[in-house]
Amino acid sequence: MNALIEARGVSRQFVVGQRLFAAKPVIRAVIDVDLTVLSGEVLGIVGESGSGKSTLGKMLLGLIAPDRGTIRMAGEDLTAIERRTLARLIQPVFQDPYSSLNPRKRVAAIVALPLAVLGIGSAKERRARATAMLERVGLPARDAEVYPSELSGGQRQRVAIARALIVGPKIVLLDEPTSALDVSVQSQILNLLLDLRNDLGLTYVFISHNLAVVEHVATRVAVMYLGRIVEAADREAIFLNPRHPYTRALLDSVLTPEPGLGVPDTGLGLAFPNPLDPPAGCAFHPRCPEAGPRCRIEVPRVLREAGLVACHLYDGGTSAA
Repeated sequence: MNALIEARGVSRQFVVGQRLFAAKPVIRAVIDVDLTVLSGEVLGIVGESGSGKSTLGKMLLGLIAPDRGTIRMAGEDLTAIERRTLARLIQPVFQDPYSSLNPRKRVAAIVALPLAVLGIGSAKERRARATAMLERVGLPARDAEVYPSELSGGQRQRVAIARALIVGPKIVLLDEPTSALDVSVQSQILNLLLDLRNDLGLTYVFISHNLAVVEHVATRVAVMYLGRIVEAADREAIFLNPRHPYTRALLDSVLTPEPGLGVPDTGLGLAFPNPLDPPAGCAFHPRCPEAGPRCRIEVPRVLREAGLVACHLYDGGTSAA
């Protein structure tokens, strides 16, 4: 399969706050990320809030530029791709369908807008294509005339999906597309996305903190922690044989429907590290039950020979403190 997205050494930091006579604090949101997305696959990117998932997604969309590193889309450097061409390569579906749709426009106009921006078809043709796409995502043609406020959350997210697909992109980046929806609606949207992927030959980058959702849709998974990818592997390998201690902790945190088990104890504690003052060495070591002295001083390298995992346990091991 061809690589549709190739990111190499991608980093991005942000200056936060204002100080007149001192250095301004910096958040390193994404750090030296290497990522490949193959045609036809669903790459799930998971991690806690603040891990850098959404920042990485915005760089893949071309919304913000990396400070360092390169991103290639369909074999071409992202910075060299004209905006209209990029829009036909990759489209986003955002988290909140209540804020991502213009409340002053009818649904047909919202879905047809990308066609108008790209100068595709006449007004009549754009309207017909928008109505057909709405039907394809499970909405009746009559909904083309309503406003977003007249629809439920699940219906609004179907509109957002229709808008993303109307120009026929190769890649769809989905940033927490079901987290704002009722649980009863989430599975419907996920199954719709899988059906559309099979029918249209789409490639997905699926960003989520919900491991159950990622297990359902992803073919490959990348795990992020404080801006770095700490493990990446096929879905089966991640969920059946996780290697990084952080990945194992995330999986241990998933609630089960079995009565009497209570809330799982991941051993991670309640405090997430301060991204303005990250720990030295391996960023995960203050929360890692297997950390040793080496972890406190040395950033682990990414071990491709070990299945793409960044952990000293697979690079000569660590000794307990």
